[in-house]
Amino acid sequence: MNTLIPMTRMLDAALSNLDAMDWTAPAALTPRADILEGDKEFRIVMDLPGIAAGDLEISVENQSLSIKAERKFEVPEGFETRRRERAGNVGFTRSFRLGNGVATDGITAKFTDGVLTLTLPKTEQSLPRRIEVR
Repeated sequence: MNTLIPMTRMLDAALSNLDAMDWTAPAALTPRADILEGDKEFRIVMDLPGIAAGDLEISVENQSLSIKAERKFEVPEGFETRRRERAGNVGFTRSFRLGNGVATDGITAKFTDGVLTLTLPKTEQSLPRRIEVR
């Protein structure tokens, strides 16, 4: 008995649904993030390929840091899509809950070569300090 036949049928059924998909609807994307901690600051590093710096929206509200972006795919004039393997329009929102140890007014963002680096300084109260013994 050939066990590949049921698998082949499942693949054919899945691939036939690709034609019915709405390729203009934004795809959901949750970019991965590295969170690093140093002596005086935290850093969040995210890879955002294909996103322009002007399409990023970063905000802080109620100790929550939010990053939003949308990348639109447009077919150049005189061309038509013959095959699409990459997602067309892509949008995402990613939020991080901040503790009281982050000085939200000092947060900075740097975006270079599709990599977003957010620097979140620690508050003076959260920094380690040495207590002198008398």
